[in-house]
Amino acid sequence: MSVKVIINRDDEWTALACAIRRISEIHGSPDHESRYDKRLSFHEYIGQVSESIAAEIAVARWLGFKDFNPNDSKFKKTADIGSQFEVKWTKWEQGSLIIQDNDRNQDIAILATGRSPVFKLIGWIPISIAKNKQWRRSDQPTFWVEQYHLHPMENLRRSEYGKNALSMQG
Repeated sequence: MSVKVIINRDDEWTALACAIRRISEIHGSPDHESRYDKRLSFHEYIGQVSESIAAEIAVARWLGFKDFNPNDSKFKKTADIGSQFEVKWTKWEQGSLIIQDNDRNQDIAILATGRSPVFKLIGWIPISIAKNKQWRRSDQPTFWVEQYHLHPMENLRRSEYGKNALSMQG
């Protein structure tokens, strides 16, 4: 069962400003070689990054991270939230959780769907488990995990993975 989280307008402004900053820092472009959806305009690209950051805010709020700041992101060098939570967002309600080769194996991926300000937190899976050959795409270097393979959100806090990751929260 998914969990519904609604963020506020200040959160949306934060996500937008953070998206612009992140894209600027890496001189980002929608047609960069690391991206798979190269058809986006620059403004659509900013919107997509902004939505993904808004999803991070929603997940952080649900997890109870009161001091979460999306501007602290170090891209793939650190987790999106805390020390081990990686948020994967898609606007598609039935979308898969997509893991890239450079996602950190020690992290826990959480799938969020929807559009700001309303997100559904679908489920979670350790990234090391998600990088299973059964979910490897043949047309790109990613792993696509369908929603029915994810653990329910309500199980995260009582799982060993969640307990360990949340205890590091400090």
